[in-house]
Amino acid sequence: MKFIVSIRRTLLIRCGLGVGFLAVLLSLSIYFFVRQGLYEELDESIRETASILANQMEYEHGEIIFEWQEGLGTNTDISDQVLFQYWNEKSGLTTRSPALTDTDLPKFSGPSGNPDIETVVVGRLEQARALGMVIYPYLNPAEVSETPLPWKKFDPKDFPHTLVVARNLTPVLRTLSILAATLAIGTLLTFMLGYIIIRRAVDSSLQPIAKLTQQVHAHSAERLDSAMILPSALPAELVPLAESFDSLLSRLASVRDREKDFIRHASHELRTPIASLSATTELALSRDRDASEYRRHLESCARTAADLGELVNRLSGLARIGGPTPSANLEPLRLAEILHTSIQTFAPRLESRSLKTALDIPDPEIPALADPVLTSLIINNLLDNAIAYSPENSTIAIRLSRNVDLVELSFTNLTSDLPENLDRLFEPLFRRETSRAESPHLGIGLTLSRDAALAMHATLTADRPDQETIRFTLSLPSP
Repeated sequence: MKFIVSIRRTLLIRCGLGVGFLAVLLSLSIYFFVRQGLYEELDESIRETASILANQMEYEHGEIIFEWQEGLGTNTDISDQVLFQYWNEKSGLTTRSPALTDTDLPKFSGPSGNPDIETVVVGRLEQARALGMVIYPYLNPAEVSETPLPWKKFDPKDFPHTLVVARNLTPVLRTLSILAATLAIGTLLTFMLGYIIIRRAVDSSLQPIAKLTQQVHAHSAERLDSAMILPSALPAELVPLAESFDSLLSRLASVRDREKDFIRHASHELRTPIASLSATTELALSRDRDASEYRRHLESCARTAADLGELVNRLSGLARIGGPTPSANLEPLRLAEILHTSIQTFAPRLESRSLKTALDIPDPEIPALADPVLTSLIINNLLDNAIAYSPENSTIAIRLSRNVDLVELSFTNLTSDLPENLDRLFEPLFRRETSRAESPHLGIGLTLSRDAALAMHATLTADRPDQETIRFTLSLPSP
C-alpha cells in the first residue's frame, strides 16, 4: 500500500519530537547542574573537615597526639556525621572515628600523596564521598624550645599518615532521585501539554487549507463559472496557490462556455444546409422527373454540399481559436501587393453584386512588419465580409496609410442592422439575425482575423463613421 504523506502528521511528529527533545535536554541540564552543585558542596565540606583533622595531628613528647580526641565530647559534627580514619605508614597502626566502629574506610590518596576525592562504598554497601591524602604530624614551635636538644632533629616526614575523610552520600542520592522523578514527570507533562498546544496550533494553521479544499469541492462542473471565495484568514503562503487555482477555474469556465457556444452555434449553422439538402432530395424523389430536372436538383444538392464543406472547414478553424497563440513569421512586406492580389481574387463576386472598390494608397511602397500568410488571410476575410454585407451598386473604400510607427489598412462599406457593441462582430459565430437567410457567412472570419492579428502583435478594430457605415482597421507595426 502506498504511503500517503500528511502535512498534519508530519508537523505533529516533528514538532512533538522537537518539544520532547528540548524538554529532555532541559531536564538533563537541570539534573546535572543540581548534581554538580550538591557534589561540590559535599566535597567542599569534606575538604574543610580534612583540613581540620590534618591540623589536629601533633607530635608531642615522642608520641603522635590527635587533638580532636580531646574535644570529642564537644565536637558532635565530627563524632556523629564525619567518617575518617588515619593510617600510620611507619607503624601500621590505624585510628578511626567513633562513627566507624570496627569498619574500615578504603585507603587511598592522590598522586604523591596529594588530596583525591572519590565515591566509595562503606559498610553495608552504603555509598560515601571520600577524600584521601597523606599528612604529617605538626610540631608546635613553643614545645621545641622546651625540648632537649636531641628532639630538635625531629622531621615530620619521618611519620607519614594517610588520612581518609568520608561523608554519607545517601542524602544527596535521595535528593537526586526525587529530583530525577520530578523532572521525568515534568518532562512527560510538558510533552503532553506541548503536544496538545502543537496539535491545536497545527489544526488552526491547516484550517484555511481545509476551507480552501471545501471551496474546490464546491466548484463542481456546474459552478466552474463562479470565482472561489477565499477564506479571510488565508495565510500569505497559500494566497498564490489559491489565486492560481482560481485563475485555472476561470480558464476552465471560459473553455466550457466556449464549448457550449461552439456546439450551440455549430448545430444551428448545420441545421439549415442539412434541412435544405434533405428537402431538395425529398423533392427530387417525390415523383418521376426528366434528366434536366434531376440535374437541377443535383446541382442544388452539390451547392449545399459545398456550403457544408466550407462550414466544416471554418468550424475547424474556429475550434483552434483559444489554444496557444500561433507563431508568426514576421518580415517586411508591401501590403499594397497583397491587397491587389486579393481584389483580383474577389473580382467576380464584386462584379456579380455591382460593387466597386475605391483605393486610397498614397504610397504603394509602404512596408509593414507582418506574416504574409496571416496578412493575406485577414485581408481576404475583410474584403469577403465587405462584399457580403454591402448593398448592391455601392462602393467599398480601401485606404492604406502610415500613422506614426504603424501602418493602417482600413475597409469601409455601407451596411445596416449593426449591433450597438461593435466588438460583438468579433465573437465566434456571431451573425445578425436579419441577415442569416441571405448571407452565406458563418460569423467566423472576423474572429479568425483578430486571432491572426494578435499573433502578429497587431490590432484589428471596428468603428462606425456614421450610422450606416462600418469600418475595419488593421494596424501593423512598421519595420
